[in-house]
Amino acid sequence: MAIVVHEKELRGIIILEPAGRLVLGQESMDFRGKVYEVLEKSDWIKQKWGWNTRIVLDLGSLSFIDSGGLGAIIAARTSALTRGCEMKLANLTKKMRDVLAITKLATVFDLYESVEAAVDSYFKGEEPAGESSAQS
Repeated sequence: MAIVVHEKELRGIIILEPAGRLVLGQESMDFRGKVYEVLEKSDWIKQKWGWNTRIVLDLGSLSFIDSGGLGAIIAARTSALTRGCEMKLANLTKKMRDVLAITKLATVFDLYESVEAAVDSYFKGEEPAGESSAQS
């Protein structure tokens, strides 16, 4: 079964939602291709939003992931970091959380219960748009 990676934008954050099986082979190559496609738009995102690309991987629709799929996620994170981009994981199943814990990858990624929580985390400590710092 081929993997499908849906892309959407929420408050200037790119949400990628892979659905299906993320496994070694064509599926992991397709996933990596989609991430690279998003990273290629980094200049446009910085111009439009004023920050480097920020990505949330919504993993709630993955039915299965193998070591090749984990490798694809790690490679995607590495590619993002080398371009000055950030990546967070959200909506993980219990099985996915267990895999990340066992492999110690839970310490490498920022994990969130929901896409909204991951998106909100990008704005922690930032002043909301339209508010002035001259308030007393």
